[in-house]
Amino acid sequence: MTTREQLQDTLCDRLFWHTAERDDAKVADHLFHCHEMDVVYAMDEATLFDSFFNYLQEIEVFPFLEHLDPQKQQRKNVSFIQLVLVLLMKVVGSIKTMEEISDLLLTDELLMSMCGFNAYQVKNGSCERGVKLRKTTIPEIRGSLCVDTVANHIVTITPRRIEHFFTRCIQLLAKQGIFPKKIHAACDCTLYETTSKYKGCGSVTYKRKVKARGYRKNGELKEVSVTLYGWKIWAIYEIKTGIPLAIKIDTIEKPDNLHLLAVLEQAKENVKESSVIDSLVIDRGFLDGKVLYEIDDQGIEFVIPLKRNMEAAKDARQLALCGDYAPVTRGVEVTHGYGKKKYTEKVITTLVGVDDLLTCDWFNPEGSKANTTNKDYEPIPLNAVVVKKWDNKTPPVEKQVVFVTNIDVRDPFITFDRYDERSLMENNLFREVKQNWHLEHPPKKTKEGVYIQTYTTMAMKALTTAFLKWQEEQLQLEALGKQTTWQMYRRKLKVLNRNKLIVFVGQHFGIFPSHEVFMLANVPVYKTEKEPNINRDQVYAKYSEGLLTEKT
Repeated sequence: MTTREQLQDTLCDRLFWHTAERDDAKVADHLFHCHEMDVVYAMDEATLFDSFFNYLQEIEVFPFLEHLDPQKQQRKNVSFIQLVLVLLMKVVGSIKTMEEISDLLLTDELLMSMCGFNAYQVKNGSCERGVKLRKTTIPEIRGSLCVDTVANHIVTITPRRIEHFFTRCIQLLAKQGIFPKKIHAACDCTLYETTSKYKGCGSVTYKRKVKARGYRKNGELKEVSVTLYGWKIWAIYEIKTGIPLAIKIDTIEKPDNLHLLAVLEQAKENVKESSVIDSLVIDRGFLDGKVLYEIDDQGIEFVIPLKRNMEAAKDARQLALCGDYAPVTRGVEVTHGYGKKKYTEKVITTLVGVDDLLTCDWFNPEGSKANTTNKDYEPIPLNAVVVKKWDNKTPPVEKQVVFVTNIDVRDPFITFDRYDERSLMENNLFREVKQNWHLEHPPKKTKEGVYIQTYTTMAMKALTTAFLKWQEEQLQLEALGKQTTWQMYRRKLKVLNRNKLIVFVGQHFGIFPSHEVFMLANVPVYKTEKEPNINRDQVYAKYSEGLLTEKT
């Protein structure tokens, strides 16, 4: 059975992940003779990062964090896992740039202690390298690491290794039962825009019409060339939980449909322990008959809008006009405004479902390259949904939106609602990670930096979402009077560390009952000293046995 001391060691590892060496005897000897210490923390303090890191350990994410080490460090003053934990704190803490982590993380004793740095390292640095070369005054608190050191080491993680880390995180969440049995997913891609100074970035140039400025221009349109630099990110998004299931990155000039099947296959592999992908909604940029045929062949339902001028779209609109297909109308009460200006409006949406549409001649195993003029060619039918009215707005016939799908359209609102959920991906994933998680601020302006920032951000968004869901479930169980792992963890903190202090002295730390710290430092604790067999010399003797053995 695990002893109390072993549990304390495990708890200390989880909370402080230290490089400092635990030596209670040396710290006790220092307190006894010098009556001073570097810093002291209460051991019953559980911060947000502490709870989150504990969750990561519980679901066994930490072994994959350790596997990120590329084994390229020649002199290991600091273990690679410590650098990774600093990066995780930066991402989860929404710290925008690497320069900001110096003031917000690297000089914070408590946060750095969770990453494995002791008080001495936070104040004086982890090594003396570079001190003599400084041309400016050394600050009073140097910080546990240099910002450049963190960035330079982090970008040694290869793109393949960091992608594997993200994949394993999603697979672990699938094992935890985070996702529903049947997943309704969305696929989309977004631009990761940079400048031309980023090493390894791609570029794409396109024509754009803008209003001309200047004297006597009269707002006339002018065509200009615009060049974008950077990468493109593909993602499969689980709509219910808001968690990305698979990610793919390529340079910005690649077409949207290039990696759709690859990222879908990876998503299926990631969730296969608990779920299957039942349906997929995609935007018109992914319109590729060969790709859609493959998705249909895998038994996955799909919904995609057609481009306005496509023959299949025109045909569906005409069939919706002929009267053979009955329109379906739905009204929804929508509230607008606040306070005295608040009012309710009923918005109407009218759809027409058209089944067995035969003019999607690009929907086949060969896509648009198929020879549709052959006598033996047989078109594969698809169903369509024509939007006659959308939220009280009735567009002209030639501008009506048309969706194609392999879902039964007797109730066209099933198809319509599936696609409407795709907007959640754009708002809750891509916009969220760009604005609030600072996706477009990598540790270095290189391909490796972009990959690390993207996969780490997406992994942390997935893990924090799962952590909050788990925490909520634990609190609900606790409210019902049931035993929970969260409750057990909080109780373990209290029981193991009741009246305990962790004391840092130089490169060592010790864990003691609070009264022993004061007695060793020669601060009288009168009520405790009245008890039999408890005085300063006896407390010192308790720890000095190990010290004497070491000296001998």
